[in-house]
Amino acid sequence: MKIGSVPYLNARPLVAWFEDVPTPEVEISYATPARLVEQLLAGAVDVAMVSTYALFEHPELHLLPGLGVTVAGAAWSVRLLSRTPITEMRTLALDAHSRSTTVLARIVLADRYNIRPTCLSLPPDRDAMLARADAAVLIGDIGLAVDAQGLIDLDLGAEWWALTGLPFYYAGWIARDRAALTAAAPLLNTACAYGLAHLEALAHREACRLHLPYDRCYRYLAEIMHYQTGDAEVAGLQEFRRRAAQLEMVA
Repeated sequence: MKIGSVPYLNARPLVAWFEDVPTPEVEISYATPARLVEQLLAGAVDVAMVSTYALFEHPELHLLPGLGVTVAGAAWSVRLLSRTPITEMRTLALDAHSRSTTVLARIVLADRYNIRPTCLSLPPDRDAMLARADAAVLIGDIGLAVDAQGLIDLDLGAEWWALTGLPFYYAGWIARDRAALTAAAPLLNTACAYGLAHLEALAHREACRLHLPYDRCYRYLAEIMHYQTGDAEVAGLQEFRRRAAQLEMVA
């Protein structure tokens, strides 16, 4: 079975087991969220941890219930940095690697601040993005580590929570073939249980890789990110789709 995942810290509790414990029946690979969706659609991977927005764009895809990457409040790693006051923003640079975050940013700006800036898709580099736009959205490990000194710093997870009172369902285990998802479910649940039981070790390992303080990495994994989903997360996903449709970003 070929399993794909994003390479970010927030997904490590869901996939570390496949690296730490010999699992010969599984081949795991890593790519950006957008690339993983392409791989799913092409059959290059069977199951992938990808942005939930893929479900809206590709109704042939299926979501595994019970597991995912969700946040109820501040996300720490999904940030909008602006050189101008938010209501004066005219241009916004977006990381095209994550459709969920791209759409989330546009919803927050439209529904919280009543603005619809012109959006540019650029590589995730703070300085290069802000050289071409008033503001930039940065996600994942870059979003977690980026320096916001001198800039307005919006946490888009906190903004979504203030707007809706619901968790945001950033990513989930998704497959094109429902049978493949069913077959993978026991392995994915085992991997999650392993990750949650080894958060301290994962935080130490990832703090070294990312050159970030251990305490920040541990709190991010143990307190900010949530990996088990239920009715509230599903309601948040449904609300995300409703608001995206209102802005004509999904059919």
